[in-house]
Amino acid sequence: MTYIDIDESLVNITCKICDNCKTKLNSILKENTTERKAVLLEHGMYVFCRNAGLLANCTGKRETYIKTRQQYINDIIHNYPELLKKYSRLDENDKLKFVAALQAEIFLREQWLKSQCTELSEAEKFGDADKIFELKIKIGSVKNMFKAWEKWRIENKVFPYMFRKENL
Repeated sequence: MTYIDIDESLVNITCKICDNCKTKLNSILKENTTERKAVLLEHGMYVFCRNAGLLANCTGKRETYIKTRQQYINDIIHNYPELLKKYSRLDENDKLKFVAALQAEIFLREQWLKSQCTELSEAEKFGDADKIFELKIKIGSVKNMFKAWEKWRIENKVFPYMFRKENL
């Protein structure tokens, strides 16, 4: 499997999840405003994973975006010493596979998830029900995407189980 195959598979999974959520949103009656808000937030986070994580909203050759994503990973992987060790030992082709398989999740964990979990703790501390509602949906949606990506990595034996606690 090439790094482009890996990238395309994860993009396809993400797009399918986005489409399924959009279908779910379209089936909810307009009067059900709280449910619509929740699913709209969920859909927005799936789109965020696709666009910010995988750079799948960009047009052009995926090879170009993998190179861009490799630059991102080089900037943040030092925050994950065990993952850095594994990455550093790879040849150039396998590094591209690593990037295609894991960069989006590393990026989203580092640049988004940590701060949102901190914000959720603060909202819980102060009893801010609206913020708690919103953050739990957003965080849960991103974690749901991580689970879908991990399931694929396990099934395809492409860098599975890299986000176990001992690697983080």
